[in-house]
Amino acid sequence: MIIDKILKAISKNLGAKIVSLIFAIFLWLHVTAQQGESQAFRVPLVLVGIPDSLTIIHEVPEFIEVTIRGSRSALMKLRLLGRMKATVDLSLVKKGRHNITLSASMLNLSEDFDSRDVLVDNPKTLVLNFESIITKSVPVKIAYKGDIPGDIIITSQPVIIPSRVKIKGASSIVNGISVLSTEEMEIRNRKGKIKEEKKLFLGEWNVTVIPDKVLIEMEVHKKAFRTLANIPPTLLRDDGTLQVEYSPRVVSLTIEGPEDIVKNIEADDVSVILNITARTPGSYRLEPEVIVPQGVEYLLDVEVFEITILGPPAGKGSEKDGNTAKKQGGP
Repeated sequence: MIIDKILKAISKNLGAKIVSLIFAIFLWLHVTAQQGESQAFRVPLVLVGIPDSLTIIHEVPEFIEVTIRGSRSALMKLRLLGRMKATVDLSLVKKGRHNITLSASMLNLSEDFDSRDVLVDNPKTLVLNFESIITKSVPVKIAYKGDIPGDIIITSQPVIIPSRVKIKGASSIVNGISVLSTEEMEIRNRKGKIKEEKKLFLGEWNVTVIPDKVLIEMEVHKKAFRTLANIPPTLLRDDGTLQVEYSPRVVSLTIEGPEDIVKNIEADDVSVILNITARTPGSYRLEPEVIVPQGVEYLLDVEVFEITILGPPAGKGSEKDGNTAKKQGGP
């Protein structure tokens, strides 16, 4: 019985009651939205007007933190649609250190807000250090990944195109750069001609490089070793009548270089020369001259030869053969 009375009371004039409830809710929302409060915002920091001849030599904050007081509805609109930013005009700055006080006037706020209701929290002051921008040319060098493998040989000098680049930036940074390296280049397990483009490694240097990449050309081969034994030295002399004794009579020559070159070298392709032109009879210790094919290195098993030059054989004068210096193989 009681429940029926309650249900009848609720259902009586139900439409009017629903309308009244909705109106009350909207009235409450309106009143609440007009109430003042403070909210914190992170605002993007934008620097404009920096002269072309200057640059900032340190990191600059990307955001500043501000507190804004206003109605709840205005703050909600600002947060959702405001696209707020703090713009600092630096068109009048000079070289050196500048302390710039941040204020509400730098914010692109609508007329809904009074600048007196805006508080810049962090940072309150922007400290900027400006330096002159300079440009200079520096050489480029190749940076290899790890150590160059012992079984690899780089034939001829690698070519870097261009071999020098221009760097542009703050004078204190640019003046401290004497050479730029490429990004690391891997040559392990590679063979033959290599043609590869590499960017330049800048690390923490805040500079502009023109161009920012180079072309590297080189030729890589597997390294090979061989020992050529029993090679007699060649005498280079201008008097064929003199008797010459030397020791050792034969030598061993170890050669090192690209595999496809080293494996095809024969004893006749190398020379160990003892130059005794213009020498008079006597005893000498003489370093030999070694000739090997281009691109090949060598190691001789002796450093010096013991040489004795005697006079001409009995009954013969010191007649010269009438020719200029000539090569003569060892007896």
